[in-house]
Amino acid sequence: MILHVGAPKCGSSALQTVLSHSPDLKGHDGTKYRYTAALNLSEGISVRAGSSLSKSARLSPYGYATWPNFGPKIDSPSIFRAMQATLKKGLRCGFVPILSCEGWIGHHTLFAQALADWGHPPVDVVVFLRPVADWTNAAYWQWGIWSVQDIDRWLARNNMNYAFGQDVAIWTKIPNVRVIVRSMRPDVISTFSALYDLRLKNDRRHNTASPAALIGFLMRNRHFRPTGHEASTEFVVQRWCSFGVDGSKLWALGPRQIRSLRPVASETLKHLQTVMTPEDIETLLADPRWESETPYHSNIIAGLTRLDDPEGAAALYWGLCEGLKKAFEAAGLSLPDCPSPPTSPVYAHDWDTAIATVLEMLLWVDEYERHNTVPFWHRKLASYLGLRKQA
Repeated sequence: MILHVGAPKCGSSALQTVLSHSPDLKGHDGTKYRYTAALNLSEGISVRAGSSLSKSARLSPYGYATWPNFGPKIDSPSIFRAMQATLKKGLRCGFVPILSCEGWIGHHTLFAQALADWGHPPVDVVVFLRPVADWTNAAYWQWGIWSVQDIDRWLARNNMNYAFGQDVAIWTKIPNVRVIVRSMRPDVISTFSALYDLRLKNDRRHNTASPAALIGFLMRNRHFRPTGHEASTEFVVQRWCSFGVDGSKLWALGPRQIRSLRPVASETLKHLQTVMTPEDIETLLADPRWESETPYHSNIIAGLTRLDDPEGAAALYWGLCEGLKKAFEAAGLSLPDCPSPPTSPVYAHDWDTAIATVLEMLLWVDEYERHNTVPFWHRKLASYLGLRKQA
């Protein structure tokens, strides 16, 4: 069995998207692999595989299907019973199950007990990581800014600190578990493919950092993005829209925050060096950001990314209009006229009314396109079962 356990913000959705649409795979040596996912339904955990999984992913605005993470509303024993049944089915039918959830990296204690109860079957635990400062910055834009608009306050109250090096070290102590740690750069799909000699097609749009203007708009119009864990709007936008690449990135860390992360970075590398081979460590450290702050200097000097640039808002509007055209064409529908842009915009929020109208149209046609490319019987079944991304 292969467990992809994260880490969060380390390319998980990209890998999950590709695996969801190609769930049945074969390695060069003939080994069969099957990606599986599970839904946490009122009547229990329901495992998906094959075409059923792909259709579930197609129906989701996120574009992929995974296993649920553990939490207060999740019955952990039910999840592990479903995992064990999946493992037994793989042994019986001759395939290696692949299970994925980016939040599992910190749940090694639960897995240690479950694997012991199962007699310690052989398991690969695959982990993708990114450097500490880079991850912290990405995590703030993904989750933190939606609840705390001050990076220092968020770091002080954050309950998702970077402890992945320690987590990896604990995973390695579980008997019969092989832990594989790789960098998320250049991309997790090709790296995962190489690990198991698979032919995964990296031909789908994946979750990437949103443009600053979109984050600013969503901050001003929170009904499109109520919390840090409801990112479906951004996934839809990224599926249809291209905003070009200007070399910039969302950035929130200043010199003070970078200094505060130095002990975390040092401790992380210390843990990783004790459990990874010298060759794997050398590969990981090919990314200079693990040991040097120099690659961040231009971002630090530029300071906190501005979210209210009127030019960025204009580019967002026109990018959404182009994405809307693509979505309507894909759905086989006649494209309505985009609302007129503001006549004399001065501030970013002057664009909000026009952007909101286009975005609402895009969300509508995206849902229409997803549901009308799936057979009717499956749409009705999905509606009955409540297929959705699990929080």
